[in-house]
Amino acid sequence: MNKEIVISEQELAKHARKLLEESALAKFKVTDYPGPELFDLAVTISLGGTECEFLADCRLRPSARDVAWLSAQELPKKRRPILATVKLTPSLVDECRKLGVGCLDLNGRVWIAAKGLVIDREVPPRKTRYVLAEPPVNFFSLKSSRVARALLSFPDRTWKQADIVELTRLSKGLVSRLLKHATQQGWVEDKRGAWRLIKLDSVLTAWEEADEFRKRVSIRQYSALEPDFRVLAQRLLQGLTGDLAFTQWFAASLRFPYTVPPVLSVYRSQFPSDEDVNRLDLREVADGGKIWILAPREVGVFQTVRRVQEFPLVCDAQIYLDLIRSGLRGDDQANALRKWPGFCRP
Repeated sequence: MNKEIVISEQELAKHARKLLEESALAKFKVTDYPGPELFDLAVTISLGGTECEFLADCRLRPSARDVAWLSAQELPKKRRPILATVKLTPSLVDECRKLGVGCLDLNGRVWIAAKGLVIDREVPPRKTRYVLAEPPVNFFSLKSSRVARALLSFPDRTWKQADIVELTRLSKGLVSRLLKHATQQGWVEDKRGAWRLIKLDSVLTAWEEADEFRKRVSIRQYSALEPDFRVLAQRLLQGLTGDLAFTQWFAASLRFPYTVPPVLSVYRSQFPSDEDVNRLDLREVADGGKIWILAPREVGVFQTVRRVQEFPLVCDAQIYLDLIRSGLRGDDQANALRKWPGFCRP
């Protein structure tokens, strides 16, 4: 009789590491990734005299968007990304091949390629089969957090479920599950289908604990000769198309200034092209840039934008989350903004 092992998110990296270390396909050296919370494992593969280094991102339910995001990461020391999961689908493997992202699952499917190294193996079914755990609702996942952002952006509003569905563009079923979870947590109250936020601080604190800034954005830095951030912000608004929304220090300075902004941070769906950079008189730098372009993995950051002094800003809760633990006195500005009576208010 085959044995099933149910895998939760907390156990996935452990089982992926065990699978690699015990594999006969090649020699695998696996360690916990010591860098920011962007990846889970550092993997060195030796095969036929070739040695290559990889970084593994472990995800229970990966999507094609996750593969594209991994493909776009600029990794140190020419390392390449690997997506590790419980069960890969053929379409997801094809997406990984197309974008050059290695992939493996706990049930034996492996595709990893680099210069001088290819591992492509569909291992026959084993006596042990790994399956997904039925997960609890994750109120602060990339997509689900649209509901938290909506509630925090309009804390005095009474909502119908259909209103939240329309604003967030999430399915009715998902919104229903998220609202039920929020009610169970005591964050919102439901009066005959009319929903109202009653514990703003509790929601924001829980979101802060769950939030992983470096996993939800990619950052590129740019230098510019112009010293005035307002002038630079206007230049970006005039010179770039598509959604733009300012955040972090500059946005906080327009809401409740407390520290001198060291950086101009702005969300944009895509990084500027080389033509954009030249036209705006910018120069991309590895570190120390005064302009940070943030490419979000999830477009919900653009759904509750407000305009302050002609500049589009993400909501106050998003500014807070983007600032906290960011360094450069970001904590000071974040906490001052949160204590301000106008926080999350029009």
